[in-house]
Amino acid sequence: MQRRDFVKSSAIIGMAAAMPRFGFAEAKGSDRIKVGLVGCGGRGRGALCNMISADPNVEITALADLFPEKPAQALAAVEKHVKKLGLNAGEIIDSSKVKRFSGVGCLGELLESGVDVVVDACSPAFRAPNFEKIVAAGKHAFLEKPVCIDATQARKMLELSKKADEKGMCVVCGTQRRYDAGYQEMIKRVQDGGIGEIVSAQCYWNDGDYVGRNQLRNTELMWDTMEYQIRNWFSFIWASGDHIVEQHVHNLDAVMWALGDNRFPVEVRAWGGRSTDLPTPTYGDRFSHFAVDFDMGNGLRLQSYCHQDPKTAREQGERLIGTKGVMYSSLGGKVGFQDLKGNTVWEASKPEIPGLVAEHKFLLDAIRNGKQVNKINQLVNSTLLAIAGRLSAYSGKKFKFDWVLAKSKENLCPEKIEFAKKMPWNGVPVPGKFQLI
Repeated sequence: MQRRDFVKSSAIIGMAAAMPRFGFAEAKGSDRIKVGLVGCGGRGRGALCNMISADPNVEITALADLFPEKPAQALAAVEKHVKKLGLNAGEIIDSSKVKRFSGVGCLGELLESGVDVVVDACSPAFRAPNFEKIVAAGKHAFLEKPVCIDATQARKMLELSKKADEKGMCVVCGTQRRYDAGYQEMIKRVQDGGIGEIVSAQCYWNDGDYVGRNQLRNTELMWDTMEYQIRNWFSFIWASGDHIVEQHVHNLDAVMWALGDNRFPVEVRAWGGRSTDLPTPTYGDRFSHFAVDFDMGNGLRLQSYCHQDPKTAREQGERLIGTKGVMYSSLGGKVGFQDLKGNTVWEASKPEIPGLVAEHKFLLDAIRNGKQVNKINQLVNSTLLAIAGRLSAYSGKKFKFDWVLAKSKENLCPEKIEFAKKMPWNGVPVPGKFQLI
């Protein structure tokens, strides 16, 4: 073989190695899709259970987590779910065959283990660096929300999204409202003019507790170590992006969807703080509440509210007010329309398949049918609203929304994971003192 032909052949072989199995030219509906999970906490275990409920023709072949005890815990939980469904656990998750990886290099080992799809349910800060490795390996992926925690990661994810398309990867994100049949019918009706021209929008995730209040563990660890903060990521800004990004993004995403996914704020002005008396730094540095005013242009305002304050009123959902009526929605609750007098004129029936299950069915069906799907850009756009709201509330500043993606240099995630590393402590952000970067 001539050197030129050898180089060309080697390049093709290398490219093939980084392309996903079950690609467009290899849709094998009868084969079990091999699934690996990175991030074996509660949401990771739940995601695997949801995926198996969506399509039992999968095989869980690898589990990975920074902490060595987590894969075994996930294995036990998923096995229990499989047996509860009356399925053959030996075919879906055989404990004698499932590979378990832990430590800083666990994702790399999982990617080399022969999986077809990676479910990433790690702490939000690690979603972007993890996805870079997943794209390099050419694996299909399910990414929990959010997909970024700052503008630096948002830009990175948009770059990686293009590379995923080039490789023919299928990528679905954990925005379950988009896969809920009731929400889908409602959004279609809104976009067909069911409530007329939209003149106002609101969304809420007001929780009656502080996530993490009863979950803090490993009290023998010092709060200022990276290990403590990763184990209790929900309490720390750098690891979670704060609850407006990690949790409330669901509601912001639903409103963005209703508005057509291509209408962005012109300006952002937010308020927030920490009203809970849970002590810092033990319970982190994040806010307990946010209120954001998004000026969407042409007279339309989106009001966004979220809080996590113990023993306070709960409210979760979205509302759009139109010239003909009002849309109201809440996942697991009522989804429908009222007229301008408050009378219900249409209400969606309860979906047969929960959104948390349907999103996995959508991904696995796409892979089996050789249809490429990529939902990263949708979620990056919605997450940018949450990031902008956080920055405005922290700083007390009003600014143009475009500034965030174009110019913000905020970069929250450390370059290396070092459990014993001492993490800097700047305290809870103070509006008027927090500096925008």
